[in-house]
Amino acid sequence: MADISGREAHRLGLDGEITRRDFVKGALVGSGAALLGMPAPAMSTGSGMPGAAAWNGYAGTGDYARANGNTWEARESAHLIRDGKVDALLESAIETGETYDVIVAGGGFSGTAAARTFLQEARPGQTCLVLESHALTGGEAKRNEFLVRGHRLVGPQGSNLVVPPTAPGDWYDELWNDLGIPRKPTFQTLTGYDGDLRIPRDNFYPMFSIGDQISSSGYFFDSKTFGGTSYWDRDAHRTGFRHTAFPETVKADLRLLMGGTGRNAAGDDWEKWLDGMTYADYLVGVLGLQPATARLFDPTLSLEGGLGSDCVSALLAAKVGAPGFEQGFPEDISLYRVKAERPEDLVTWSFPGGNDAVYRLLLKRVLPEAIAGGPTFAEVHDGAYQFENFDRPGAPVRIRLQSTVVQVKHEGPAGAPTGVVITYCRNGRLYRARAKAAVSSIGGWVAKHVVQDLPDAHAAAFGQLNYGSAMIVNIALTNWRFLAKLGITSANYFMEGGLGQCMNIRRPMVFGQHAQPLNPDLPIVLTAYVGFPSPGLPAKAQAAKGRAELLSRSYRDYEVMIRRQLTEMFASAGFNARRDIAGIVLNRWGHSYVVPEPGFYYGLPGQPAPRSVLTQRAGRIAFGHSELNGIQEWFGGVEHGERAMRQALEVT
Repeated sequence: MADISGREAHRLGLDGEITRRDFVKGALVGSGAALLGMPAPAMSTGSGMPGAAAWNGYAGTGDYARANGNTWEARESAHLIRDGKVDALLESAIETGETYDVIVAGGGFSGTAAARTFLQEARPGQTCLVLESHALTGGEAKRNEFLVRGHRLVGPQGSNLVVPPTAPGDWYDELWNDLGIPRKPTFQTLTGYDGDLRIPRDNFYPMFSIGDQISSSGYFFDSKTFGGTSYWDRDAHRTGFRHTAFPETVKADLRLLMGGTGRNAAGDDWEKWLDGMTYADYLVGVLGLQPATARLFDPTLSLEGGLGSDCVSALLAAKVGAPGFEQGFPEDISLYRVKAERPEDLVTWSFPGGNDAVYRLLLKRVLPEAIAGGPTFAEVHDGAYQFENFDRPGAPVRIRLQSTVVQVKHEGPAGAPTGVVITYCRNGRLYRARAKAAVSSIGGWVAKHVVQDLPDAHAAAFGQLNYGSAMIVNIALTNWRFLAKLGITSANYFMEGGLGQCMNIRRPMVFGQHAQPLNPDLPIVLTAYVGFPSPGLPAKAQAAKGRAELLSRSYRDYEVMIRRQLTEMFASAGFNARRDIAGIVLNRWGHSYVVPEPGFYYGLPGQPAPRSVLTQRAGRIAFGHSELNGIQEWFGGVEHGERAMRQALEVT
């Protein structure tokens, strides 16, 4: 637990209303323990780990307060599967008597897209059941909501950023048309500030803390890390990093990268060549940069590829827009490497809660009555969930919440199965249902434990995959005048053990009843995306270390760290944690991103690429998840969910 005096706790606002609330979420608490016939966890477990109430923490308001990231309950259930503790209980599973044509494990973008494809392509009378472990569907595409001084504020739990279609009539364009995703949204006008202030429309581009900035960015150099007196350097990238505290050799590297550079030593075979090395190998070994320069990109890469530059494939780095590929490679090497001087010059943006807006449109297509109200974007975005309509008997597609799949197994003769048996946990009890086929739209870290009788090739492919962790922190502020005084809208920092490397505010989107204010004296959400790289360790060890750090701390531990860090960074500009913080929500994702290590896309010598194996159906079980694209974007999840459902329908 965080060591803090009563005086400091008062100064930081830790004794305020938010932190004194009872965070226990009623029936959600203890579901993992109930599976083992154990008492529900209290404030601690006796194992050194915080219990549900202390671990989940404050979760905001509204429907999404039911599910902020991987809650304690979802985490515990997943670990029971990982540790093999479910096996002894399988015989006690209750037969539901249900038989479906397809059962889908997982209700994120992939699983719900699979259900949409089922509705489009299944034969009349066929049925589908989606089993979702969380209290809400959507995977990482959820939001956090706050009510601060009468203003409703929204921030993303994870999945974020939309890239509009550029090719009319293609699959992606038709998807946007079918879902009704807005293409030309309106954004709030800044008031209460007369200076030059660039405000991003998303949380993604400000993460490129050493890249093209379309926000008014500030670099904070703290005394503990860099020596001397702590100071801010505004728009360092625009001044050639002249006033930064980096070594001169690193400054020169950054100027080279920001000016546009690259070297292709493989000609037309550049993709396979880049996939044969890490991004650090490319920067240091091919471009001749300093290892210290490569490490500056670790926090950003860990939020796109799970871990840092010494682990991820250079091809992944190129695809996500990391610098160093502007010369010698195709101009369209990345969807995200866009030159822009102003936020409005970018064709990308974020919806208020990230891609939860897109997910809700997808869910509305699958279950129109799952969300109250009509089909317009504003109605779907703000409509209340109608949980009674998720799992209606007789519906062609049903979604069953808080139902954690613990086993998927073929039924019938080996080599010629006749169906699939799915066992799941709900409300502390095991249930068993059957289907002609199954779609696994859960991540490989769970699928490899849940799906039985995997072919050797599939088991080997899952065994190659490692996963990094991430935490998305949304901080509701009563005002952001301290940022305005500094002249910044995104903050970049390099503190050892700090809250990632970047946090920012966004220009709110305006639609329907949504009109969040944009005035330094009024509330806003400050968002930080936090990765957990540990340079120098093998990928598996890095992933395990980061996950341990993410999962072992209580909500209060993180809250103390966050309030202390913001005070250190912003107190000189008038920030007061007790006065200015209205609430903090943590969204922990223990296996947020697959790590596309070298060979992920094209395979290691003598081995097939993992994704080329896992996109093949195994008997009557198909696999569809965004991880199979390497870059885990929502549209990749939709693409693989659609493909997996078509594969499943082949055997129904």
